[in-house]
Amino acid sequence: MKFNSTFIALSVSALIFSGMANAAITGTSSAEMTFVSTVTSGTCSTVATNGAGATTTEIAFGTVYKSDLVKKSRVEPMSIIFSDCSGVTKAQVTAIPGVIYGCSGPNGDGDSYGAKYGTGFEVWSGAVDTGVLLSCNKTAAPQDVTISEGVGEFPVNTRIVIGKDYTAADLGAGMIASQVSFVITYP
Repeated sequence: MKFNSTFIALSVSALIFSGMANAAITGTSSAEMTFVSTVTSGTCSTVATNGAGATTTEIAFGTVYKSDLVKKSRVEPMSIIFSDCSGVTKAQVTAIPGVIYGCSGPNGDGDSYGAKYGTGFEVWSGAVDTGVLLSCNKTAAPQDVTISEGVGEFPVNTRIVIGKDYTAADLGAGMIASQVSFVITYP
């Protein structure tokens, strides 16, 4: 009897393992998988250059006379240079005032970027008076920059002017500066 119960137990065990092996071999008619990834936009390295092509954080106007301001004749070119671009074919640039001076004029509502002594700085995409004025107090449409083979350039002209609602009689003498921030997006 002992022999029979052991034999029955082994037989039942063999059937269970056989059923499990059979289930493991049996295929399934579908499979489901979830993929998770983070997509990031490409970027570029950027620097500002002056009219001579040197990397800079300041555009120097040197000595400026009141007559230059009245005539609106002092223009300095600059560019924003895009390099080492990865995954982008286009960038957009807008200009916003810095935190120190804001926009020109006694009420801070001029199109030029404010500075001391009744002055301001205009920023133009393209040529002054015929290009697009990147107004300090009105949001200008973002300016497109084409990126080709990993590089691009955004040429800008800056002009020192008499600030909004000031006249030549209001102008003072001394060192002036203004802040403009260029915001770059990759659409």
